[in-house]
Amino acid sequence: MPTYPRNEQETVLTFDRETNEWTAYSCVPAHVRRIIAIAPDYSVLDHPESGEPLAVRATLTAKQVRIVTKPKPRELTDEQRAEIAARLRSKRPSE
Repeated sequence: MPTYPRNEQETVLTFDRETNEWTAYSCVPAHVRRIIAIAPDYSVLDHPESGEPLAVRATLTAKQVRIVTKPKPRELTDEQRAEIAARLRSKRPSE
């Protein structure tokens, strides 16, 4: 399947405060498929003779876009680690 070169692939999300909508553009194959799956109406900007669209643009509602931050790793004390290890050992089937 033809695609854009990796160094030219991009996904752009733009939020409009007045309409409370997102405009999504992508030429990253995985993101193109995801946008097509969730957007009821999208525009194909680049389409080869055969195969899937190479680039799409869609308008998404605020509920269709979610920005998630990476969770902070838990910082455990040595006592907490020992307690968790003991709890896991007690759940393990004994042989």
